Formats: sequence, C-alpha cells, structure tokens
Amino acid sequence: MLFNSFPFLFGFLPLALVLTYWAGRRPTPTLAKLTLAVLSLAFYAYWNPTYLPLLLFSIAFNFFVGDQIQRALAAERPRAVTALLVVGLVVDIGLLIYFKYANFFVDNVNALTGADWTLQKIILPLAISFYTFQKIAYLIDSARGEARPISPLDFTLFAAFFPQLISGPIVHYKEVVPQLQGPLFGRLIWRNILVGLVIMAIGLFKKTVIADTLSSYSDPLYRMAETNGASDFTAGWLAAILYTFQLYFDFSGYSDMAIGLGRMFGVKLPLNFHSPLRATNIADYWRRWHMTLQRMIYAYVFQPMSLALIRSTWRLGLSGWGAFAASVGFPTFLTFLIVGVWHGAGWSFVIFGLMHGIYVTAFEIWRERRSKRQRRLRKLGKKMPEPGLLRITGARLVTLVAVACANVVFRAKTVGAAGLILSGMMGLRGGGSLAVLGLDVCALIAVCAAIVAFFPNTQQIMSRFDPAYNWREWADVARPAILFTWRPNAVGLVAAGIVLFCGVMAIQRGQAVFLYFNF
Repeated sequence: MLFNSFPFLFGFLPLALVLTYWAGRRPTPTLAKLTLAVLSLAFYAYWNPTYLPLLLFSIAFNFFVGDQIQRALAAERPRAVTALLVVGLVVDIGLLIYFKYANFFVDNVNALTGADWTLQKIILPLAISFYTFQKIAYLIDSARGEARPISPLDFTLFAAFFPQLISGPIVHYKEVVPQLQGPLFGRLIWRNILVGLVIMAIGLFKKTVIADTLSSYSDPLYRMAETNGASDFTAGWLAAILYTFQLYFDFSGYSDMAIGLGRMFGVKLPLNFHSPLRATNIADYWRRWHMTLQRMIYAYVFQPMSLALIRSTWRLGLSGWGAFAASVGFPTFLTFLIVGVWHGAGWSFVIFGLMHGIYVTAFEIWRERRSKRQRRLRKLGKKMPEPGLLRITGARLVTLVAVACANVVFRAKTVGAAGLILSGMMGLRGGGSLAVLGLDVCALIAVCAAIVAFFPNTQQIMSRFDPAYNWREWADVARPAILFTWRPNAVGLVAAGIVLFCGVMAIQRGQAVFLYFNF
C-alpha cells in the first residue's frame, strides 16, 4: 500500500488512527500497541501476503537472539554474546543475500564460465533491506548493552511500525522503544495529529506534485538511451539534472511522510534527509542523504574496519600517507562499495558505489592535505584563509556535478545506457538541439533549483514543533537563505490545506511508487 494512494489516505490511515486511539483509551497501552502492531503487519501484507511469513520470522528470530544476547551480557558471558551475535548476523545477512543477490550471482557465474546453473526467479521481498538492517542494528545494540529487555509485543511494534517499515528511517532501539513504552503512547494528543499531518502533507506534495512531474520528463530520456542509444549533450545533461531533482524530492517526500505519520501516532522518528544538495563537499552530502543508513554503515562497518586497520598500521610501523591509506582511504572506499551494492543487485549499483567511493576517498585525501597545511601554518603563527563565496559556490557545483553523474548510473537500467548518457554529457555524441529545452522544462528546473538552494526544508519549516527525534542536532546545519516557519494560525492552516489538497489531487495522474521501494 502506497502512502501516496487513495486507499491509504482515505482508508487505512483514518482507520489506523481511530482504532489505535480508541484502544489507547484503556488504562494500559497494551491494547493500543497490539492494535497498531496488527495494523502494521496488515499494511505490509497488503503489498504481497506471500512475504509476511518472512517478516514474521525475522521479527521472531531477532527477538529471540537479542533476548539471549542480553541475558548472556547480564551473566557476563562474553563468548556467548559473541557467538549469538555471529549467529544472528549470519542468518540476517544470509537471508538478505539470498533474496537480493542470488539471481545476480548465478547469472554472472553463468556468463563468466558458460555454466548453465538455474535458479527460480526470486522476487525481492518488499523492504527486506530496511527491516534486515534494523534488526542487525538491534542485535549489535544488544551486544553493546545499549538495548534492554523488551516484551514480544513491544519488539513487534518496534520492528513493524508501518511509517518506517518500507523505506526507513532505519531506527535504533533507543530512539523508538522508550517512546512506545512511555506513558503517553496511545493517548490522543491533537498537537501530534496536526503537526504530523502538516509534515505528511508537505511530503505528499513533494512526491506527487514535484517528483512525479519530474519523472514525466526524465523517464523518456532514459528510455530513449535504453532503446536506440540516442543521447546527445543536451539530452544527457537534462537526464542527469531532472533525475537528480526527481530522486531528491521523491526520497525527501517519503522521508517527510514517514516522520509525519510517525508523529500522528505519537512517535518521533529520526531525520533521514536534510538538504543534501546544499552540501559543499561529497562527504557532507552523504551525511545528509539517507542519514540513518549512513550512520549505520559508519558505526558498524567503517569504524570497526578503520580501528582494526589502525592497529595493523601501528604493528607494521606504517606512518604518513601509508597509514592514512590503510586506516581511512581503504575503509572509505570499501564502505561506499557496500552502500552501492546495498541499493541493488546489478553492476550499475556496483559502479555507483565505486564512483562515490572514489569521490569520498579523493575528498578525504584533499582534507588530509589541507589539515597538514593548516598545522604547518599554525606553527608559523598564521591561519588558513577562510573560503570566499566564489570558492564555496564552486565547491557546491563540483559536488552537484559529481552527484548527478553518479545518479545517471543509479537510474539507468543497464551499464550501457548509463555509458551512453555520460558520454553524451561529455559532448562525445553531439551538442544536440536546444529545442528540447522548452519553457516548461526550464521553468521546472528553475523552480526545483530555487527550492533546493534557497528555501527551508520541511524540518526547518516545522522547527517550532521539534519535528524529529534528533532535530536539535541538525537545527543549525544548512540554514536556508529564505527562512519561514509554520504556525497553526489562519494563514498557516490555509496554506497547509492547500498543500495537502494539491498533493492529493495530483495522485489522480497515477500512483507512482517511491523510488526507494525498489531497494
């Protein structure tokens, strides 16, 4: 069931709110939790009931393993904790690899060796990447002593809470479970309903009005490259720019809707998107794009790998750039390769990860060189000059171009199609005709660019109401040139109503799936 669909907006959501808050009138919140947990599972099953047992197995298995890890930790049995964690990770990652990568592996082995291995076509279960990573985070948090014993009902709701189940954010125990166990869960608070509805309305508008409109222009350009190989300079850059904006507003819209829906049920979810296209470097871009995935990969992949390699460099006596390459460069590159593969089973995703691995590694090298220069100047009693407006603007443009080029690979269905578009962008396939740049396309790009560059994002608009779990950590990041905040007065309510109305009416053009539903 799509958030941007009439059955969800006028059927499931009102029913879920009424039933949950009716159940929340009872003296204890147990019935409200049970109601919302069952509704969340029904929400998932609506898409494809066949894979509901897989989700239920994941919930039951990880609850049991997490509980055993916590018991072993309390009994001071570190070996048992490690063994249980390894078992849990192997099962979770094994299931993810089987469902997401088995066909890709078999197809490539057949292509390389000429073998004729056959494997029944495996349909990717909806949201398996997201809910598997959430369970992995829970097991690791349990092993670190950061997750406490929890009831089966609380864990089921934590694991299946429908606003964040399909495409994130990937939440941790400490962020959601205390809210589910708090005294106010299940109690009707109209402030939460109103704030959540406004946030959801903005997200719906981004998706149906902006992202889906961009899709109608960008999709034909990619289909053209995939069918007849036609992609000149103009068409190539249009494809890159339009899809970059489409992906931006699509994922931003979903993230807003997830946070808004969670708030309507009294749960603050963490930020997953914070104006990444305003970043001045590629590392900052990734800090603010799919934020919960990046923090998980950083905490559970990059940091352990980097620390292990730092110890190795000490033992081997490496220093200087050799130590930097081992402890920063290699882990950074491998981390982004994992990020690329996480997005999908295909060589285009591998190349996407490699591109960003090269980008971020190159930036880390530049930053290390700059740090060394700063240290030298500091010894001489001097300071590094602050970057001016021109330099900051140039850094942003370089970041945007790098992101747009990688997004071409991300979007194209084949590596060949991506290569055609990229070669067109480099001017290797002719300049093309400016006739394709109609007034509507130019206006659409200009509006999107203005929103991205100058206007506040959803959290900044709703900053008066502490819109997300970790909003205060990000409140001073990426401040916009034009800042306005929403108020629940006559003007604010009318504006929110117009945004919601436009978002709902645009659904009639077609219920386009959120792009991250594919991962």
